[in-house]
Amino acid sequence: MQFDDGPSLFELLNQSLRSENRQNLKPWFPYLKLFCTALCKLPSQKTKVWRGVRDVDLSAKYEKGTIFAWWGISSCMTDMQTLEISQSFSAQEQNTLFSIECINGKSISQQSYFKNTEQEIILMPGSYFEVIDQLNSATGLHIIGLREITTSMTLFKPLFAIWNEETTSSAKYQSSISSSSTSTGIPSTASNYRVLEQMTK
Repeated sequence: MQFDDGPSLFELLNQSLRSENRQNLKPWFPYLKLFCTALCKLPSQKTKVWRGVRDVDLSAKYEKGTIFAWWGISSCMTDMQTLEISQSFSAQEQNTLFSIECINGKSISQQSYFKNTEQEIILMPGSYFEVIDQLNSATGLHIIGLREITTSMTLFKPLFAIWNEETTSSAKYQSSISSSSTSTGIPSTASNYRVLEQMTK
């Protein structure tokens, strides 16, 4: 969603996610609940994807062997040629191209506006990646290889997994749950906000 003036909705959300400040995220909880509920219904994709960043060399920030959390909600392409065309990389500029081996990417090709031209994959925020390679070309294109890894720390827990845990841990309080839940068994709005707070810890 693009506004007439200023940054887009996508840019504002990612600014809040990358700030690593829960207070900045609180206004986004309702939207994140809807967005993540939809993403959790999509099957995970284990594939290689590409993401480009124009006019900047990020190689110093992503040294080989570095392990980091990917906080933003990022759109990637499965076809590097399609990405290069859409990004319009110039040989006179310093550009960064991420080659990403993901295991939990979410394909939104059928829902994307560009479904006829691009195979779009979303990376989930809070995923962990390791820098496995770097290649700096003479044309100013800096290629950084990333591989998604699993760790004991989960920054962005699947929404339905949290709901299941809440249901199991509070089974002995059925009477109180009944008074605060909907007739479908889905936690009430207040409970949903607690879930979102857990997701962003």
